[in-house]
Amino acid sequence: MDKTTPRTLLELLEKYEVEIPIIQRDYAQGRKTQHANMVRANLLKDMKLAVTAQSPPLDLNFIYGKLVGEKFIPLDGQQRLTTLYFLYLYAFKDDESKTSIFDKFTYKTRISSRRFLRSINENRQGIFTNEKIPSSEIEDSIWFVPSWRFDPTIKSALTMLDAIHDMFKDIDGLDELLDRDPLVFNFLDIENLGMEDTLYIKLNARGRPLSDFENFKAQLIARLKKLELSIEREFEHCLDGNWTDLFWTKYELKFDEPYLNFFGVLFMNKGILRNDNNWSNTMNWEKIDKDLFEIIYYTLNFIEENPNSDDIREIFFNALSEKRTYEDRVLFHGLVTYISKSKGVDVSGLKQWARIIKNLTLNTRIDEIDKYRRAIESIDNMSANYKNILEYFSQDPRISFFSSEQVEEEKKKAKIILEDEDFAELIYAAEEHKYFSGQVRAALYYSQEKEDVYSKETFIYYWDKIALLFDESKPIYGNLLRRALLTLGDYTLPVSSYKTLCVDDPNEGARTPSMKSLFANCGPIVKKLLDNLEIEEDIEVQLKKMIENAEIPQTDWRYCFINHPTLFNVMSGSHLRLRNTINSMLIIPNKSSVGYNYGVYLLTLKFILDTSGIELEIIRELGAWSDQYIELDDLFIRFDKGKYIIKDNKGIVVYETVSNKPISEIEEYIIKSSYISRLDD
Repeated sequence: MDKTTPRTLLELLEKYEVEIPIIQRDYAQGRKTQHANMVRANLLKDMKLAVTAQSPPLDLNFIYGKLVGEKFIPLDGQQRLTTLYFLYLYAFKDDESKTSIFDKFTYKTRISSRRFLRSINENRQGIFTNEKIPSSEIEDSIWFVPSWRFDPTIKSALTMLDAIHDMFKDIDGLDELLDRDPLVFNFLDIENLGMEDTLYIKLNARGRPLSDFENFKAQLIARLKKLELSIEREFEHCLDGNWTDLFWTKYELKFDEPYLNFFGVLFMNKGILRNDNNWSNTMNWEKIDKDLFEIIYYTLNFIEENPNSDDIREIFFNALSEKRTYEDRVLFHGLVTYISKSKGVDVSGLKQWARIIKNLTLNTRIDEIDKYRRAIESIDNMSANYKNILEYFSQDPRISFFSSEQVEEEKKKAKIILEDEDFAELIYAAEEHKYFSGQVRAALYYSQEKEDVYSKETFIYYWDKIALLFDESKPIYGNLLRRALLTLGDYTLPVSSYKTLCVDDPNEGARTPSMKSLFANCGPIVKKLLDNLEIEEDIEVQLKKMIENAEIPQTDWRYCFINHPTLFNVMSGSHLRLRNTINSMLIIPNKSSVGYNYGVYLLTLKFILDTSGIELEIIRELGAWSDQYIELDDLFIRFDKGKYIIKDNKGIVVYETVSNKPISEIEEYIIKSSYISRLDD
């Protein structure tokens, strides 16, 4: 490095005038945010250790910018230079010879900032030798203009000066210690690095390649300036200011990634990107127009200014996580659409808009990119009515893509909410149940007295019972609930060529109907179950009593599951599928019948005999229509059209059941035969 290259603040000011350009953000290291507090404390602590020789000289890394004559304009390093400047003012408070040198450091951002810096330079002795903390002394001074309190740079400066005073007030001879150059940096002139537009790609504040987000921000600002928007200055200020604090508060040191994800999800929702992975360096910047900048501006300002809106923030931040789903993206789009249309001001209808969009989204299958795009389009179509979404739904609108059942439910609820405040509160409370995600139509349907007339009392009667049966992810009583339902009838739901006992997962990721779907169907079996339950009594005890008192014939396949719950264990919990055949009901262990399957009656018999100590083997053939049998010694047991048939190895029928209790009959026959066989031996 050239010996004339400045390495300290004094060397820099002796050689050049330093002017912070208007394009730079305000001084931020004196802010009172959590992020700024940590940065400020750590930086001053490191400085103190270096100044007092408790650590080697502190290298503040690269300070680079461009030279215009005798003027140096920093492009990076503004924050560190300003903090150094305040420290030197504090240390050299009694050295009047430095006043003219310190006057060479100025901000071009605001007139108030320039005047403030000049004033504290000229009055530094009185400011820093008084018993008051610097900020109090400054604000009480006759030269201090009250309106300066609204200048962000001045507000930050006052905080930093107090922090410097607190950290260095007990150090004698601070000016002499600074003369030993304990605080240094690497000065770089942009002309030695290349074009200004490519500089941000080459280096960051520490001389390393820029992160994707830093590179993205530089290009985003370049695009903003090209459009010459009225929000340009405020947008740029917020980008590195309030919005950074928003993400820092949530993620701290890992805030860059979700911050960048915000733009990726937004751009993808707007159709600018085909995916939001590794896109920032291949972005077509011409596609970012005025409207999109305004959407960014109003959305981030709204989220930052409403820290207590937990539901809204949950939607916002879920869409920025690594595990974001298409549903998260759709909910994010609904939120952003409302905020941008109302310009973040008209928030009176946001609760209703977000509620309806959330109910529609979480109760519609959105597991493919085409469905995701169609959901976005549907929200866009609805957005013309964002101010009066309840009135809109009460008028029976045609809503595309989203589940028709959920759309109809929202229409019914909209009418009730507009007409009855008390009923509305009941609906809102019911919609909070995590398992049902806003889907409450079972209780709503059962409470209907006539067209568009519903009973609040009946709604409460049924919903309170439903809510007791489920936690946020599954039915609380699992297979016990399924067995109780089977005592009332065949409640299974169709899935392709199969039927299912309904899985736990309310998201139905495996495309198999869930218990949530069963209750949403508002069927008579679910109603019978609810009518049989007393809310004041123990639910588990009541379900067991229903099973104990059930009178289901053994010729009905339901009898096997009700009385032998071990059958559930051979089924995939993600599918719980059955299939009717000509001969019997089959248990499908996985998703399809292409594989080993089990006849319900044969498997029931095997479990019964296993507990009796009789050794046997169940033979399982491939396919739904294959021959299935149990082998017992030289005998083969099959189940066909409601009865068990036993044949010997020559195919001669040895025994077949004749009663309407085939399970009990075959069990008795085999145990008796086994006992006689043991006597003969």
